[in-house]
Amino acid sequence: LASSLLTQPWASVCFGESTFLAKVCFRDTGYILLISDLSSVWYESADAEAVGQRSKELNKRLTVHVSSFLNHLSSLMCPLLAGQPGATTAFSCHRSPSGLRLHVKSELSGLPFYWDFHCCPAPLEMV
Repeated sequence: LASSLLTQPWASVCFGESTFLAKVCFRDTGYILLISDLSSVWYESADAEAVGQRSKELNKRLTVHVSSFLNHLSSLMCPLLAGQPGATTAFSCHRSPSGLRLHVKSELSGLPFYWDFHCCPAPLEMV
């Protein structure tokens, strides 16, 4: 995943008053997200097991396969990075000394869908 992320272009995204550069790579086995405000860089890499665990915590009423969660996350993030976020999807960003959390609120199969990307400072070799 990390090598695939290198070939992805950076995209400018806004969350509230803050502008970031971001790129993401989704696969059936997980995802990796890289996001920067040009002074700091954060990332999160999650495999299918981590996605499954977090999806159970955040979406107790949804019981779908992990690949469906990953496909749905991809269908929410890719339009955002292309400058065309979905009208029914809300993104918010919260910075802390330990990292950055990107919260996503949408729908999946008619039910509320929530996701939190838990990003920590990126190692130098990723930047």
